[in-house]
Amino acid sequence: MSSITKDDLINNPWVQCPNIADVTHLVSNQKVKNFYRGTGFPTARLSKLEKKFRSWIKEIVDLKELPYCYFVSGVTDAINQWCMAEKREWQYFYGDYEYPSVITGNGIKVKEPKDNMLLYVSNPFCATGDFIDISHYKCPVILDCAYLGATAKKEIILPKNIEQVWFSFSKGWGLIGQRLGLVFSKYKVPSLDIMKNVECWNFNGVELCHLIIDNFDPDSTHKMHYEKQLEICGQWNFEPSDCFFIAKTNDPEYKIRQRIPGIARIDLSRFFNEEKDSD
Repeated sequence: MSSITKDDLINNPWVQCPNIADVTHLVSNQKVKNFYRGTGFPTARLSKLEKKFRSWIKEIVDLKELPYCYFVSGVTDAINQWCMAEKREWQYFYGDYEYPSVITGNGIKVKEPKDNMLLYVSNPFCATGDFIDISHYKCPVILDCAYLGATAKKEIILPKNIEQVWFSFSKGWGLIGQRLGLVFSKYKVPSLDIMKNVECWNFNGVELCHLIIDNFDPDSTHKMHYEKQLEICGQWNFEPSDCFFIAKTNDPEYKIRQRIPGIARIDLSRFFNEEKDSD
């Protein structure tokens, strides 16, 4: 029987991926890489990762319209780089990830996107962990796909005016402390391009991403945990999110966990970690 209580769930504001034994094993066997800058070898490894990732993720997101690729220290770093350079007014949805607005003091909350204003949006959506349809948006879009890797394969059709798409190897793979991410962009990102030209990024992070892609499919962790997610949701009368470590409920006792009215976002990671601790 689980030791997790309703108060534990109500008082936990975070959602995060549980530890995944197969991933932890891969990481523990990875030797630290310290390539020489200027040799071209780090660039070759990043270029190979880019090529593999485009193919690996294509069933979910087709990146053919985004020719530029950069390695970043997680999606948080992608946000920092974007916010540092962005001069335009921008918008984001109620319930979406607040960090860009918190660090800039900018960002206009909207219920529906304005066609003439840049939109930052997460998909799967931060407030629920569910996929949303963004294909019809006319505005320029910055797309945060941090939750991919924790879902089944479902196509995200990019809108015509997509500018950047960000990916993480943290949330879906239990590697939150490793800070692994990729930025794909329609245009050169000046701050990232400068560093790329001098081979200045986390070489070991690139190798860890290679390991993930070589050993798993984009939906592997979802397949590993989906039945358990359904079991937990059944026991607690929750609705499963598209993201396996998130559940949803309209139970008013969980109102404090609502990012949008009527839907509370519940973290399930402790249930999975509890199961592993008992093995």
